[in-house]
Formats: sequence, structure tokens, C-alpha cells
Amino acid sequence: MSQFKILIVEDEAIVAEDIAIRLEKMGYTIADIVASGEEAIATAIKTQPDLVLMDIMLQNEMSGIQAAQAIYTQQNIPVVYLTAYGDDKTVKQAQVTYPFGYLLKPFKDKELLAAIEVARSRYQKELEIKQALTQAESQKQQAEQENDKKSDYLLMVSHDLRSPITNIKAWVQLMNLSAKKWSEYKKQNALKEIEKTADMMNILLEEILLMAKTENPESNFKPRLLDVLSICQNFMDKIQYREGKNYAISFAHQGESIKAYLDEHLFWHILNNLLDNAFKYSPLGSQIYLSLIGDADYICLQVKDSGMGIPEKDRGNLFEPFKRGSNVMQIPGNGLGLAIVKRVVDLHHGTVEITSQENQGTTVIVKLPVNQS
Repeated sequence: MSQFKILIVEDEAIVAEDIAIRLEKMGYTIADIVASGEEAIATAIKTQPDLVLMDIMLQNEMSGIQAAQAIYTQQNIPVVYLTAYGDDKTVKQAQVTYPFGYLLKPFKDKELLAAIEVARSRYQKELEIKQALTQAESQKQQAEQENDKKSDYLLMVSHDLRSPITNIKAWVQLMNLSAKKWSEYKKQNALKEIEKTADMMNILLEEILLMAKTENPESNFKPRLLDVLSICQNFMDKIQYREGKNYAISFAHQGESIKAYLDEHLFWHILNNLLDNAFKYSPLGSQIYLSLIGDADYICLQVKDSGMGIPEKDRGNLFEPFKRGSNVMQIPGNGLGLAIVKRVVDLHHGTVEITSQENQGTTVIVKLPVNQS
């Protein structure tokens, strides 16, 4: 109780000193004693008491009621009134300030103690209610935002799926009408286009499923000790085989053993999405660079290209699902790659940084902790 500070606002010095002595005997701390409403407001700001005992009739022009209203409105400090007047007019005037209690002078110690403790308890309950309401409102807003996001996702997914489905239907209809007149070569090309479109749909669905999984990390996040260097080397060998004729691909690493506790499936998606973007948005023959370094605490991946780069106006939305740079709309893509990378990195308690210059290239640096504790 000794830490509970009370500000006494009383213009009769003898009465104020008597109240202070009684409060100290009860175990309370006196924040200060003042005699006017103006002093009360200034002292409340300075000392930040837990409670104010406020005489209604004070020196100077400002009444105790006016001072109490200012203190509670501005600083949310509860006030208990001290008054020698118990008439209805005074009580009604005081009620508009939402006081936490009244004490009619003269009062006994037990009445003073009861008034303070009731005010203290009521104030604490009101704080708890306000906090609960604030939390409930925050949760409501968050839920509404999540619902809005899901609605946006559904709209975007339906749009992205509608286009390839339309293409497949168009090819099928065309083949039904004209396939008998087509050469074998033309038929094979049509089938390849259908297969290519179906693959695009499959990739989109896989990435949407991955986005959904990263929203529930408890059941889907499974880190274990991995040989990160070996995984990156194997990945780059496959990339070299697939894209080596079209790009100058290089992989650099520091040391012969780089290990970390990571979710292997999710880590693969970091590599795949970053390098896929590098190839997709870089001209043929340009250099694609991956580096891997590690120490006792972190591993660091860097993917660098000399491609189209990201316009400055688009850099604030890099990790938003379905958001794409305004300069790449002619290139097939769904805008999920970097969103997936960000979610996976966040699950691993890591960081991802992107620096880019339009028409000069992009560098992405991913930093992941070695241990997932």
C-alpha cells in the first residue's frame, strides 16, 4: 500500500495536514498537498498520483469540480471529493465529472479508508474493462482485415485461374473443330500449350496451398538440422542443368560445412522463388548469382541478378500477395513468390532485405538463425 500515492487538494492548511497524517498512518504515500485547482492540475501532471482527494470549495476562481474534471479527462486519475456540503445542488454539479466517491466533512478514519479503497477497486475494474474492450475491438478489426484479405485472395485466385481455364477451353474447342485438318506437328504444339497452361495452374494452386500452410505454423513448421550447403549445391546443379545454356550462373559459399535447423520443404521454396524471379525478370545471357555464408548464429543467402529491377513506386508492396511490379505485367506470374519468401523467413525468425534499381538488377538477402529456439 505504501506505493499508492494520493494528492490532497484542500485550501484549509490545518485540515490538509490532518488528512495527510491520517493517510500516512494508514500506509499511503502523500504525493503532495495543494490549495487551488490550478495547482492541483499542475501537480497531478508532475507527480502522477494514483488518487486525488479533492475539496470542492477551493481558493481562486477554479472550483474543485472544474479541477477534478480536467485531471480525470486529461490524465485519467480518479478523484474522491471532500465537501462540507451535502445538498443536492452540489452533488449534481459534482456528478458530471464521474467522481469515484464523496466524503462529507468531518469524516472518520474508517470512512476515509473505505472511500479510498472503494475508489481504488472501482478504478482498477474500469481499467480492466477498458483494456478488455480495447482488446476486443482490436481483435474485431484484425478479424475484419483477415476476412477482407481472404476475400481479396479469392477474387485474385479466381481471376488468375479463369484465364488459363479459358485458354484450355479455347484450345480444346479449336481442336474439336479443326484437328482433322491439322498436321501432326500442329496437334503436338496445341497439346504442349494445353500442358503448359495446366502446369501454370498447378503452380498457382501449390503456392496458394503453401500460403495457407504458413498461416498455421504450429502444424506445418517442422525444422530439423540440415546440411544447407549440400541442399544449395544440389539445387544449383539442377538449375545449372536447366538454365545453364541461357544464363551465366554462379554459386559461391564460405566454408565446407554450413548447417542450420530449418524446415527443408519451406527452405526449398525460398531458393526456388528467389531464383525463379531472378531468371524470369533477367535478359538471356545475363548473370545470376547465389552466395551462401554461415557462422555460429546465422546463415545468409544472397541472390543477385542484373535484370529489370523494381520501380521505386512498387517497392512498398513487395511482400503483399498477388502484387507485382508495374514493369513486369507482360511476363507471366502470379505475384505470390516474394509473399511466400517473406512468410517462410518470418516462420524461421529471420529477415529478408531487397535492394533494387530499375533496369540494373535486384539483390535479395535472406538471413536465418541457425537454431530455432
